[in-house]
Amino acid sequence: MTEHLSAFHETNSDRLERLVSLNALTLDLVSALSGDRKLIKPEKLFLDDMKKKRGIMFFSDVLFLITHQYFTAELAEDTWKHILSHKDNLSAKLGRNVKLVVAAIDYLSNSTMDMKNVTLITEDDVSSIIKFSQHDNLTGLFNHAHFYQSLEMQLRYYLRYGTSVALMMIDIDNFKPFNDKYGHQKGDSILALMGAFLMETTRGVDICCRYGGDEFAVILPLSGTNSASLLASRIQERISSLSNRYKISLSIGIASCGKDTNTTTLLVKKADDALYQAKRNGKNQVVALA
Repeated sequence: MTEHLSAFHETNSDRLERLVSLNALTLDLVSALSGDRKLIKPEKLFLDDMKKKRGIMFFSDVLFLITHQYFTAELAEDTWKHILSHKDNLSAKLGRNVKLVVAAIDYLSNSTMDMKNVTLITEDDVSSIIKFSQHDNLTGLFNHAHFYQSLEMQLRYYLRYGTSVALMMIDIDNFKPFNDKYGHQKGDSILALMGAFLMETTRGVDICCRYGGDEFAVILPLSGTNSASLLASRIQERISSLSNRYKISLSIGIASCGKDTNTTTLLVKKADDALYQAKRNGKNQVVALA
């Protein structure tokens, strides 16, 4: 099957990136769309929204998710209909529901010969891809890219529903001299400790990220500067007791969304300004900018 350039000029990299995005289609959801199980109302609304956003590319997305092979928009919808028909025919002959992926692979590899050297990808495989793409290997926290995706989503909630969100930027004080003195392996162990520590100390809804180097970020949904400051103080106290041997301390800057911080760029800048103020004031302290 020959690939044709669509009006969107998308590449396989674009399609793979969409598979691991926050609002990605999943195999389970597409299977439900095919009739493998009943769709619930939120799922129907999500699929309707996806169809509107992607337009003629929606079924290309569906087939790429199942097969990791590109189908042009013109071909994809017809192919999807044929797969569903093939699924129904197989199910009737076998007297049981034939799942979507099996029907799709059978149709494309045996009936049309549009696929060769088939490799199945399971929901667990997709979950592993998502985890790998979103997390920092050393600390186990979300990575820099996921940080901005998550913060953008929280700002959308704020703008649409008025729900508050606070941002905490954390820097390990004097980390370069620490690395110079104890070596990078010990420095890595401190970074890994920070990752585990932040996950233990924050709430389940909080989004803990490694921003870069020795700097961390925590997105605090439904929180303002006051509650974020209380959490920051607890973080400082506990990390001090956990790392007493190496005298690790943290500088923390806090900002929350508002009229002058209603974009990710502005909110990050304000939290960064608070962090730098904490550094200038002598480090090992919390600064929150209203």
